[in-house]
Amino acid sequence: MTDCAVKPKASLRLDGFNRLHLQQFLVCLLLWQFVPQIIQAEPTPFRAVYKAKYKGVPVVAEGIRELKKLHDNHYLLTASVKSWLVSITEQSAFTWEPGHRLLPEEYQYHRRGIGRDRDAVLKFDWSIHQVLNDVQSKPWKMTIPDGTMDKLGYQIKMRADLQRYFSQTTQKPKLSYLIADGGRVKTYNFKILGDEYIDTPVGRLNTVKLARFRKNDKRSTIFWLAKDWQFLLVRLEQVESGKASFNLFLKQATVNGIAVRGD
Repeated sequence: MTDCAVKPKASLRLDGFNRLHLQQFLVCLLLWQFVPQIIQAEPTPFRAVYKAKYKGVPVVAEGIRELKKLHDNHYLLTASVKSWLVSITEQSAFTWEPGHRLLPEEYQYHRRGIGRDRDAVLKFDWSIHQVLNDVQSKPWKMTIPDGTMDKLGYQIKMRADLQRYFSQTTQKPKLSYLIADGGRVKTYNFKILGDEYIDTPVGRLNTVKLARFRKNDKRSTIFWLAKDWQFLLVRLEQVESGKASFNLFLKQATVNGIAVRGD
């Protein structure tokens, strides 16, 4: 194993001994350059708090997104929003496999409040490539192809794809994902719109702006993800018929236990 603790010598002559140590130093330097990429090979735990606006009017609601590592390569992603009118909770349990591959295990959706309550649980069985959909206590099975994810967990895969792209380790990502959603497998397509600085309560953040467009639908969703914080969601905007109908804004967050700070 290469010894990175190279002691400086008084002599500047590049004799055989010094050349060997110089080579060791350069190898160590290269290894350190790859450390951030090694760290980012697995999802990094985070917790983020958001405020919401509905059709331009501030809503007394708090949104929380949190990723926890349970054990080994098992993770739990939770997204919730609560107000005096309604509370919605989503959960995605998944494993992170070699090759930046996300393998969903279970997805849950629970809605309570004004209107009709709703519950949905999707359990993925990869031994037979099926997902058990239990919506409103009415279970049924659906066959799924390789690469299918749930409608929450795919966001972690997309963040990993963006990290690899912006670290110049891959070509421009396709950002297209197969999602088990609404009783069938849908394709979520995203397009990178460019970079944009966003002012937030934690400072000014450098973000990449993406959009999800739906065919034959007047709705679109715009995402702003923090490039310096492993593409944490900073802002979300739902657009219907050309007008913003719902917005989510970052209030505070930690990534791997470190408080997010901007300029």
